[in-house]
Order: sequence, then structure tokens, then C-alpha cells
Amino acid sequence: MSPRKDAARNHARLVEAAATVFRRDGVDAPLDTVAVQAGVGRATLYRHFPDRGSLLAAVLHDRIATLERYEAERGGPDLLVVEMCWYMADMHGLMTAIEASVIDDVHLAEVTERSNALLSRALAQAVATGVVREGTTLEDVLLVAVMAGALMTNPLTTEDDVSRALAICFNGLRRGAQTHELPAPELRAE
Repeated sequence: MSPRKDAARNHARLVEAAATVFRRDGVDAPLDTVAVQAGVGRATLYRHFPDRGSLLAAVLHDRIATLERYEAERGGPDLLVVEMCWYMADMHGLMTAIEASVIDDVHLAEVTERSNALLSRALAQAVATGVVREGTTLEDVLLVAVMAGALMTNPLTTEDDVSRALAICFNGLRRGAQTHELPAPELRAE
């Protein structure tokens, strides 16, 4: 195998391994675990990805590319919205890593722009086809995804729990769902 092909194969294996490890152990998992999962040495990992942020950015770029292919092949706006929410839930700790500026601003801006464009297209199509009620915003769907991700940080939460929570949230966004403002909590200030 040529050095270029070997490097490309190692790069792909590292991204795939990182996605698996980050999904299983969170984005703060030891990078040595990623190298072991990929079947490469620590030096190979750091030659491709000098820090956690660059590896996480590569995982995010790869996942967005997968979601873009999914959109092109499968369609179904509600399916894409659910896939994106599950991805964010699976990558528990992602928001913490983003808030801690682990990913450089350029990569973060690109991933955010691509994912928001993808989700906005799916949401617009879901509203247009009557799957989701009028007035549902990108921020509404992102909030659902963040809540699902927060659930995944609880060690007692199962995938079934997250699936149920997503179903509750998405059922509330469906066309025909009745919306009511929640009453203000009276005892919370005490």
C-alpha cells in the first residue's frame, strides 16, 4: 500500500474510531483509547490530529457529510431531523467541548453553518409537507437535540429513555399538536 493510501486509511480509521469512542465514552475520553480502537499508535494519531479539537472537528465534518448523503438519498425531513437529534445525543459532552472552545472557531463555524443549513432545509420541508406545525423554528429543534444530549450524560438514562423523550418533544412539534404556555412555577423562588 502506498504511503498516501496508508495515511488516508489511517485518517479514516481514526475518525471512525473517535466517533465510536466519543459516542460511547463522551468527547473527553482519552485519545489513547481512540488510537487503540483505530489500531494505530499514538504518534499516528497525533500526526493526523495534533489535538482533541482537530479530531472532534474531523468527526463532526464526517458526520455532517454522512447526514448530507442521507438527505440526498433518503429524503424524509422528519427522518433527517431525528437523525440529527440522535447524533447530538450520541455525542454527549459535545456542547461542553464546544463551550470550552476545544474546536477552533473556523471549524466550528463551518460545521455549524453546514449542520444548520441541513437542519433548516429539513425543517422547512417538514413544515411545508405538514409533518411539523407552522412556527416551529430551527432553535426549537436544536433545543430538543440539546435536551436529548443532556439526557445521555445521565448514566441511568437508557437509549429507550432518550427515544421516548424525543418522541414526546417531536409529537409536540407535529401539526395539530395543541400548544399552551406552561404556568409559571410558584414554589421555585422559595
